[in-house]
Amino acid sequence: MDLIASEVMRRAVATVPRTLPLPALERAFLSSGISGFPVIDNDQLVGVVSRSDVIRQLHAEQLLAERTSDFYRDADGFHELSVHDGAQVSERIGQRMQSLTVGDVMHSRLYAVSLEQTLRVVAQTMSDNNIHRVLVTQRGRLLGLITSMDLVRLYAQGRLKPA
Repeated sequence: MDLIASEVMRRAVATVPRTLPLPALERAFLSSGISGFPVIDNDQLVGVVSRSDVIRQLHAEQLLAERTSDFYRDADGFHELSVHDGAQVSERIGQRMQSLTVGDVMHSRLYAVSLEQTLRVVAQTMSDNNIHRVLVTQRGRLLGLITSMDLVRLYAQGRLKPA
């Protein structure tokens, strides 16, 4: 008999609000030792955010900073300050990343399973969608979480067997 989600899920799941600034999210990643969180807004599950999402946004911000210029106006009119060096690009990226929140970078598409779902289906969901965590929900309410590392741990303990 296959194990089911309710038998192995983590029930105590750390979450973050969508309004959390990215610098605070990074501190949460570091202090918790985990790389992703479900996102809750008004007690509703609204998304998932991971370090990969922050890195993806950082890359987008770098491309934008490299391609745009600052304009200023003085007594002579408008002038353009183009970005020429890495320090200027980094400064723009840093300023922008300070103003972003979890809601700006999270994924709102949720991959969830029911309490009764087999771990084979959980693993297939992760594999098919290239994700590392699957939410366990009931009527849209977060009940638990199963990560790819949970599956590795179960295999190492001999609780999962290859087909």
